[in-house]
Amino acid sequence: MNRNLNIEARLERSLRSQVGVPKLDGRFDAAVWARIEAATADAAAPVVRQRSTASRWLFISNLVGISVAIVLVGFFGWQSLSGVEMNVALPNVSPGLIERVVTASIWPVTGIALAVGMMFTSLGRRLRAEFF
Repeated sequence: MNRNLNIEARLERSLRSQVGVPKLDGRFDAAVWARIEAATADAAAPVVRQRSTASRWLFISNLVGISVAIVLVGFFGWQSLSGVEMNVALPNVSPGLIERVVTASIWPVTGIALAVGMMFTSLGRRLRAEFF
């Protein structure tokens, strides 16, 4: 046991004498801190992005929605303030038709909801990356 420790100690000393490690001075520390500051300055700089196509479509759809809401509020507000009555006749729809439409739309709506939900899982992300 002692002999193995002796051999290991000699090998350690021999290795240390063969490998010369340069002494680090203040220039090394200054270079490291300069790189750290440069990296944090790059990370803190604001990122200017180009407007994407999706954000343009979202902006346009918001403008359309806001303009429709303003027109509807103006139209019905003008009617209520002017005293003009408007009779709106709703069409007569049989209760059986409504039940058939609801029954027929259950599975498609369920499938679409599951597909949209799957898009946000890891499997959905992989499929979107592969096909789109």
